[in-house]
This record gives sequence, C-alpha cells and structure tokens, in this order.
Amino acid sequence: MDTNPGAPIPEADSRRVDEVRPGWRWIVGGLSLVLPALFFFRATFTRDIFLAGDTLRAFYPMRAYWASRVSRGEFPDWFPYDGFGQSFPAIFISGVFHPTTLLHLMLPLGVAVKLTVLLCFPVALLGTVALLREWGVPRAGALFGALTFTFSGYLVCITNNPTYLLPASTVPAALWGVLRFVRRPTAARLTVGGGLLALVAFGGDAQAFAVTQALGVLVALTEPVTAPGTWGRRVGACLLLVATGGLLAAPQLLPAAALVATGEPGARSLAEAQNFSLHPLRVGELVLGPFLTDPVGVRGIPEIAVRKLIRMGSFTRAWVDSLYVGTPACVLALAGLMASWRRRRTWVFVGAWLLLLALVLGSSLPVYGWVYRLLPLWRPFRYPEKLGSFLVLGLAVGAGLGWRRCLGPGGAPRAVIVAGVGVAALCATVALGEAVGGLWTRGWVLPHWPEAPAAAIEGLSNNVVRMGGTAAGLALVCAVLAWRPRLGVGLVALQGAALFLENGPLYQVSPAEILETPPPFAERIRASAPAEEPVRVNTVVKGYGAPPLPGYEFKDRLSLGQVAVLAPDTSVFWDIESAGSYLPGRSTRLLRLMGDARRWSFELAPRLSTPFTVTHTRDLGAGLPPGARVLAQEPLFETTLLAHPQAPARIHLARPECVATFDEALERMTAPEPPASGTVLVECPAPLPVDAASGTGGVRVSRESPEHFTVDLEAAAPSVLVINDAYLPGWTATLDGEPAPILAANVAVRAVAVPAGNHSVVMRYRTPGLVPGLWLGALTLGALGAAMVVSRRRPRS
Repeated sequence: MDTNPGAPIPEADSRRVDEVRPGWRWIVGGLSLVLPALFFFRATFTRDIFLAGDTLRAFYPMRAYWASRVSRGEFPDWFPYDGFGQSFPAIFISGVFHPTTLLHLMLPLGVAVKLTVLLCFPVALLGTVALLREWGVPRAGALFGALTFTFSGYLVCITNNPTYLLPASTVPAALWGVLRFVRRPTAARLTVGGGLLALVAFGGDAQAFAVTQALGVLVALTEPVTAPGTWGRRVGACLLLVATGGLLAAPQLLPAAALVATGEPGARSLAEAQNFSLHPLRVGELVLGPFLTDPVGVRGIPEIAVRKLIRMGSFTRAWVDSLYVGTPACVLALAGLMASWRRRRTWVFVGAWLLLLALVLGSSLPVYGWVYRLLPLWRPFRYPEKLGSFLVLGLAVGAGLGWRRCLGPGGAPRAVIVAGVGVAALCATVALGEAVGGLWTRGWVLPHWPEAPAAAIEGLSNNVVRMGGTAAGLALVCAVLAWRPRLGVGLVALQGAALFLENGPLYQVSPAEILETPPPFAERIRASAPAEEPVRVNTVVKGYGAPPLPGYEFKDRLSLGQVAVLAPDTSVFWDIESAGSYLPGRSTRLLRLMGDARRWSFELAPRLSTPFTVTHTRDLGAGLPPGARVLAQEPLFETTLLAHPQAPARIHLARPECVATFDEALERMTAPEPPASGTVLVECPAPLPVDAASGTGGVRVSRESPEHFTVDLEAAAPSVLVINDAYLPGWTATLDGEPAPILAANVAVRAVAVPAGNHSVVMRYRTPGLVPGLWLGALTLGALGAAMVVSRRRPRS
C-alpha cells in the first residue's frame, strides 16, 4: 500500500526509472507540441488567427503598440490610444515584460499572437506533468492530469483572452518550482521558482499571481516534515520564495501599485467586482460538458441564453463557454478522495478547492464579499470567474493523485470502480430525467425563459441528454478499465477524446483579413485630419451587431462590427486614438466626466479635442447634435461618422478660469451652461493673471515620442497652454528650461500657465514606480546569480 501519497519519489528511484525508459522526456516533449497542434488544427493548419473577445479588443492593440515602439528602440511608457492616455507598464494586463512580446519583433502581428496562444498549451502540459511527477504520480497518470488541465474547457475557451491564458498556463510550472525549492532549497532552485512565480505576474493577471503565491505557500507548508527543525526552515523557505517572486516581478508590481491610488485599476465596488461570477448551474459543466453551448453556429453560449438562464451581474456573455474537465478526470479525482479520505492533508487540499469554488461563484455566495471587505489588497481584483483556471487545475491535480492512489503500484482500484459507477448513475439520471420528463427544460429553462423558441428548447434539451448519456458511458468505461489497472493507460486516450469532442469545437479563429483591412471610417478620419498629428475618435456604439455575411461565422461578424466602428481599442491598428476607455488604467477624473453618456459624447468629448464620433444611425433620428456634421455612413452596420469642426486643437492656448477644487471644476464643467469657448477651467492653487488677450497666440508642437514633446508658443497675454490628454501623475513640465507645475484643466486634462511672449514648454512622462521596480528586479536577479556562483564553488561535504 502507498502509505504516503504526498511524498516525493526518492531521487535515486527517479534516476533508476529514467534509466529503464530514457525516452520518456523526449516523448512528453514531443507530445506537448504535437497534441496542441492537432487539438487547435483550425488555427495550426490555416491562415486564420485567434481574434474573438478581448484578444481583439485588448491583447492585439497592446501588443501592436509595444512592437511599434520597441522596434524603434523606444520603451512604451505612455499609451495614448485609450481614454485620453494612461501609463502602459502600470496597466497590469499589458504584460509589457512577458518574454512572448519578443515574438512581435520577428513576426507579423497575427502570426505572433497565434504563436503566443498556441505556446501556452505546451507550457501548461509540461508544467502539469512536472508538478504531478514531483508528487510521485506515475507517468501515465501525470500525462492524464496534464491533458485534463491543458485541454480543459477553461483554457481552450480563454484563447479569446490571452492576457489571462498566459498566466493560467504558467501556474502548474510555478507550483512545481515551489515544490522543488522547499524540498531541497538551493540558489538555483530559488531562482527557477521565483522566476516562474514572477512569470505569472508578467503574464498580466495580478489576481492569478496573488492566488498562485498563496497556493504555493499552502503546498509548501503541507509537505511532510521528516526531521526535527524542518518546520522552521520550511516557513523560512516559503517566505524567501514568495519574496523572491515579488522582487523579480517588481517592474510590473510597483507601477501597478502606484496606479491604485491615482487611476482606476479594477473594481470600484463589490457589485462591479463580482460581474462575471460563475452561475451555480454551470458547476455541472465540470462533469457533464458544456450543455449550454451552441458549438456550431455561435461556438459558445448564446447571449440570449446568458440573459435568460445564467446571468450574473451586468454582462450578457459568459467569461468562458466551457468548464469541462472530462468525466474520467472527475471519476479519478473522486476515487482519490475516497481512497485518501482519512488523511488530513487530503482535506486541506479539498478545503482549498472548495474555497476557490466559493470565490468563483462570486455573488451567489457571500464568501467573495467577505474577502473583498477583509483584504484591502483584494479590492482592485474583479471578475471571479477568472479564477476558474485554479478550479480546473485542482481537478487535474486531484485526478493525477487519484491515479497514483488507486491505479499505481499497490493502489486501490476498487475506489475507481465505485466512483465510476456512482458518477455514471448520477449522469444517467440527469439524461433520463430530461429525456423522459423534461427535468432540465421544464424545471429550469421554461420558468426562466417562458418565451424560448422551440428550436432553443430542443437544442438545450438535446445537449443535456447527449452529454449526460456520454458522461455516464465514460464513467462506466473508467470503472471497467479499473478492473485491470494495466489497462489504465486506455484512460489517457479516453480522456483526450472526451476533451477534444466537447471542447474542441468551442475555440474561435477568424480570417486574418479582419485585422489587416482598414475600415472605411478609419480612412475617412485619416483623410480629414492633419497629417502626422494625433487624432481621437469617440465610439458610442454599444451593440456591434452581426449582419449576415457569407463566409463569416457569428463571432467573425461581431469582430468585424467592432473593427468597423473603431471600438476601443481596435483603433490602434489604424493609428487613431480613442476617447472611450476599455483598459483598466484609465483616469478616475475622466470617468466622472463620462457620467452623462450623451452629453459626454456630443459636447464634452469634442470640447476636449475629440473631433470625430461614431454612433448608431438610428440614434440620430431627432437630428444631429449641435455643431456636428455627417462625414460618412456605414449601411451594413447602420452606423454614422460625425465630425465636430468646433473641437479645438489637441494643444492650444486658452483663457484660464480658476476654480479651487476638483468638485467645483466638475460641477462647473457639467453645468447647463459650460465655460465659454476658448476658456478653460483650471484648478489653481493661486489666481492666474488674465486680460482681454489671454488665450490668443500660436503654438508649434515637436513630438519626439508620446512621452516627450516640445511646444514652442507665442502668447499675446498671460494664458494657459492646454494639453488635451489625461491628467495623471508621472508627467513633468519645464517652461524655458525651468520646472513648471502641471495643472488640472477641464477636470481631466493638463495645462501649464505661461506668461506673455515667446516660450518653450517641454513635457516628459515616466511611469511612477517603474525605475525603482527595474532596479529591484535587476538587483534581485544579480543577487541570485551571485548566490548560484558561490554555491557551486563551495565544496560539498
């Protein structure tokens, strides 16, 4: 019997096994490349690219901007394309330091993003294999668990958002690094473990980094203690590893921390934080499969099904379309629990998994609210369903450990038989209950969606019957194979087939032409704007529509709609800035101005140098906004491009009107009668000189980069130089070579007071916290390198 399933395999035993099968590592390495290539064959063997969801709205724009700047030898401190500009490194999801950004210096944008996404799956597979092998799971069981995590519905569907796929795929390797270090602390293992933890942060998900750190500590502290005094050293090793991971990630962490106090890094309230909570009904997907999806037309859960059946928060789409981990994995995880239920360590891990489940359920339970209130550092996080990667990883690890406990040498295969029969009975009951009595459609669908079309009812019913019956069959096959543990390797093929058939249809790839073809509005804007001058557009289109287009799937048409209306931040591709805001580093001052959506769109945004607006044509039925004119129309998506000739230049001289506080400026700016044209509200610590000629004169702008530009001006009288970009910390100004204060103007933008005459104003930007973060990361890396050199030179006893 296996008396300690959590104990590591002795190194001598590991070497002896490797000598018997020396090709194992080559086999796993090859499978880690071949299996993802085959699973994602629609991406691997075509020119199509990953484009759905935030891959288009956020990931492509940020990577495109990074590549354009770095290829010119510049570091992108300022991102001018979202919400009047914001700090690029401080946006945690920018992933500005992740090594995959280097692909964009060598490959076209679409190819680089495709390769970035596909590389996540070998990383996930190898990391999970290594983690399970470190826990002594047999090779077949380690491969089984790795398939479970790598091709789980969560990871497959999050290809629509690589910002969260990158860190999620790295978590198993990071936990492996933790285990290796706490079992035998060395400088080299500390470097690897801390580096892998930092890589989770560099992927772009602060919450995943925090949870991975916590799980690493949990894993380390539950390792068996085999000698007196080991416990104290174990705690010290945990603290050292956590600190090392944080210090190596400092270039990403410190700018983000600086943003928390000045920007809008995440959720502003508990209700907003819990948008994209997992509906309790969807927990059944882990075993049954994605029973709410339309795998052919929509390739996911239709919005109408979300609104009517599982809506959580204000969004009408699901974060991911599947959570399926394969019925065989659930059987093995349950069997492992049954075989190890008397072990305290088992229940520690089960308790951690249940806590994560409670957090993922978000607003359905009070747990997320308790954490939100008790842990201030948790408050910037949002979208509990993001934690789904840890749920599926927990089941994958549980399945691997269940394989070791039940199907390994001296195991207890009877537990697999009992678990398989039990899961089969449950799934068969669900399938029969729907097939015979409409348990699902009459018990849930129709009460929540009485007007549901017959086709939708039939589709949802068929999904449950088919998936319930298939899951029951898979569970029974698991029970049969467990009679002969030598046949257990068949479970690996069974698991892979189940994941491919259920999750394979759900990832979305689209024609590369969607990303490469400028929309008509972009061409009209560029033709109407001064050459080589930054230009900004405000998009007020909320629903993008999906008009019928031959050759394009549903989500392709949605992507086309977003590109056509220049939705934030797709306008980056055409070098057009957005007055709207989609990324989380936006200015809170700007958000306050956006409170009245119509007034912001047609009055305040143009006043802040936004000369173009894209809107639904139907919204102009009552007439054009004052001063606006129609520049172009797009009949396919029923949208109109408006021009605002009265919009001032991006940088201009203005007459100041002093106010004492931000609140006074906001009240004055949003009053029924705003300040007169040519006048700017300035939050002044002391009154500014004004006379009749204030605000008149000329300016000439020389731009070296978005972070550095010079304005040569000639003011007829004392005035303010207005820069209609976001007022955020990090900017400095000099007037004729002397430091000059930057004042908040018109609530959300910047101004510098200038006297009459000819002057030169130079403005520079540096992300707060970036330089200290780079120094901390570099010094930590240097210290680790020195420690490794010293440890290698030290003679061994």
